[in-house]
Amino acid sequence: MLNELNAGRWFLVALALSAGAGALSAAEILPEERDFFETRIRPVLAEKCYGCHSHEAKKLKAGLHLDSLSGMLEGGDNGAAIVPGDAAASLLVEAVGYANPDLQMPPKSRLDDAVIADFGKWVAMGAPWPGSDGEVTVAAKAEDFDLWQRKAEHWAWQPVTNPPVPEVARAEWPAGDIDRFVLAKLEENGLAPAGDADRRTLIRRLAFDLTGLPPEVGMVESFVADPAANAYERVVDELLASPHFGERWARHWMDLVRYAEACGHEFDYPIPYAYQYRDYLVRALNADVSYRQLVAEHIAGDLLPKPRVNPEEGYNESVIGTGFWHLGEAVHAPTDARGDEVGRLDNQIDVVSKAFLGVTVACARCHDHKFDAISTKDYYAISGYLQSSRRREAMLDPHGHIAAGAEKLRALKAEGDALVATGGGRRVVIEGEGAEVFADFEDGSWDGWFVDGEAFGKSAAKPGEWDSTGSDSTRIASGMAHSGLLSPKLEGSLRSPTFAIPEGKIFLRVKATGPGIHLRVIADSYMMHTYSSLLFNGMIHQNVDTKGEWAWITMENNLSKYVGHNAYLEIVDDGEGTVAVDGVWFSKGGAPKVTESGEDAPVENAARLAVLAGEMVEISKSLPRPMRVQAMADGSAEDDRVLPRGNHKRPGEVVPRRFLAALGGAEIAAPETGSGRLELARQMVDPENPLAARVAVNRLWHHLFGRGIVATTDDFGVLGQRPTHPALLDYLATHFMAEGWSMKKAIREMVLSRTYRMASGVEPVADAADPDNLWLHRANVRRLEGEAIRDAMLSVSGRLDPKIGGDSVPVFVTSFMTGRGKPGSGPLDGAGRRSLYTRVSRNFLSPMMLAFD
Repeated sequence: MLNELNAGRWFLVALALSAGAGALSAAEILPEERDFFETRIRPVLAEKCYGCHSHEAKKLKAGLHLDSLSGMLEGGDNGAAIVPGDAAASLLVEAVGYANPDLQMPPKSRLDDAVIADFGKWVAMGAPWPGSDGEVTVAAKAEDFDLWQRKAEHWAWQPVTNPPVPEVARAEWPAGDIDRFVLAKLEENGLAPAGDADRRTLIRRLAFDLTGLPPEVGMVESFVADPAANAYERVVDELLASPHFGERWARHWMDLVRYAEACGHEFDYPIPYAYQYRDYLVRALNADVSYRQLVAEHIAGDLLPKPRVNPEEGYNESVIGTGFWHLGEAVHAPTDARGDEVGRLDNQIDVVSKAFLGVTVACARCHDHKFDAISTKDYYAISGYLQSSRRREAMLDPHGHIAAGAEKLRALKAEGDALVATGGGRRVVIEGEGAEVFADFEDGSWDGWFVDGEAFGKSAAKPGEWDSTGSDSTRIASGMAHSGLLSPKLEGSLRSPTFAIPEGKIFLRVKATGPGIHLRVIADSYMMHTYSSLLFNGMIHQNVDTKGEWAWITMENNLSKYVGHNAYLEIVDDGEGTVAVDGVWFSKGGAPKVTESGEDAPVENAARLAVLAGEMVEISKSLPRPMRVQAMADGSAEDDRVLPRGNHKRPGEVVPRRFLAALGGAEIAAPETGSGRLELARQMVDPENPLAARVAVNRLWHHLFGRGIVATTDDFGVLGQRPTHPALLDYLATHFMAEGWSMKKAIREMVLSRTYRMASGVEPVADAADPDNLWLHRANVRRLEGEAIRDAMLSVSGRLDPKIGGDSVPVFVTSFMTGRGKPGSGPLDGAGRRSLYTRVSRNFLSPMMLAFD
């Protein structure tokens, strides 16, 4: 059916083009088709093709222009470059596929298989090219881009107003202000609202919308028989209070942030602890955490001065929101680390800008936005926030048991430190020809280093402190980064400032014991939980154990490929071991030389120190492991560079971190230290931002009515559709903010409206006048999602396990599901859990969900 549709559309397009009529209008291109072109096709064309095949090329090759749709259809010396709807017959697809030895483009290197597949998919879907005339080239002239004029001319950038509620002729019909706005538009178009849906239909609609489950028989019968005037209102409140509300609306949110628990690509490596993010959403939505708070937690939950605390278990909830940054696809061994980073940042910017702002910022990666008030500098200004941030596994402390134990351990250690002998001490001098000191902890400070967890404490160990983890009671002879001084069971990590990878090797002087000690060089922010098959072999050392002796650890293999690239060191203690790091050196030669002099002072008060050590061991035994979650952490402050045409190999001018210029971003400078994501979060949810509240209420409306007031929920820009009821949209946004950005209150107001309660039956006259039901003369007939269908089957059969949260259930793997990274199979019925709790592995998706698309 899709191919037939495309063939039909493109027969008309070809006919129109042959008559000189131009390409498809923006309205004829589906939003997902436009997004696919802007994120998957246009950047590749810009980087790989336009040097030889564009109006900007110094010398046009083969007479072929690839910077416009008409250029592709007209073709060059070999004929048309594409046949829309037919990838097999398209020379462009043949050329990038390298199947024909006489036609291979780009000529110097073959594109990645995934990119080649994208081109085939793009042509097969009809080669959609945004723009009204098909002649839009990649690089707009600077004088043609007037950001402030674009802002002034488009509705979405204008301030949210508080419009007056309109007067209507049928004053008896509205149940509230929403209905008055809808009825005014109906009356303006000569239409009348449909009658109310019957009670059985209404409660089914309401139950599925609010909980994703069919209503129980008792609830239906009770509601049908209830004569009270507030019967419907009571049912609404009951469903909003249901723990299944959070599950239903978390599913919508998860779709928005491309939730998955595996990375895809060849081996579909897992994204550890992803389900913790899912459960965080369920809890937050059930608790009606304000939308403003929830967005801020996603952008900068790790930086909030007063993070939200889990009311039952006392751990930091806010930081879990930042895990969404890392839920995208990822390759396990990128051959071009910086190129991979650029792609990951593009995905993150695309998701954030569409989800929370309803604008397509990623379209400005290669050039100023073709249609909206978004510049290329805007894109890279936001990219800088992410360049200044790092992926981590945050360690949470349910009930505060770890913090309480660490505090007791610190008190005992402080007593021990006061008892150790003073004076004397061993001095360590490290020298190396051509060696450069990157970090030396002799001075007892970690200036610019980042600490996470409890293992490393809050500051470097200082000479003269007591090392209670040694085989006997000893004093520390030199300053060092040292985990395990309180307890080998404490977990944590230590990350260096960002540095440019030097020529030569990186040396760390390390003393490690026990399992779980990992040393890593993270280049171009590339990190994956599974490290065994990484390209960066030799830049990662797992389970380092020097048997308690000082040794040099060398980071060397493949570093030469990344000289000059940004990187940072990460020293991880996953518990049950200890690690001390004396310093870090860069050297083109061998390991630096170590010279030691002096003697350790004798240990006094050994008996008391032994007692203290014993008490610390007993406390250590009671320490639980932390709750780990995917999260974001701040790194060194970095501003990104503009990449002309998105080409990371030709970096341009530096752009300071800031929010979108059209939303006042240029007026607030980023801080000199840290990422600045907290300031970004505040600007994104500022009531003065005209997009935040509008986008939020429009999404709620979309899920309840089947179509947003702005139908293109991810795009409020020029290529998106204009609001059908602009005054209603602003009323909802204003009311939403006034009610504390409460999603439950906004949903309640919407479902209590008579507009929501209308019947969906077709009235021929009204449907002829309003065939797409734009003015809401009746309820829209909506398809039930695959998850809701499966959950309903479990519910009515009595097999539904109502448990909320927990680890995901593996997908039942059929004999037809093959490939690298194939997971173990789960139970056929998904253990009776809701579809929300079925593991989402990108390469091994649920066959039932695939059947329902």
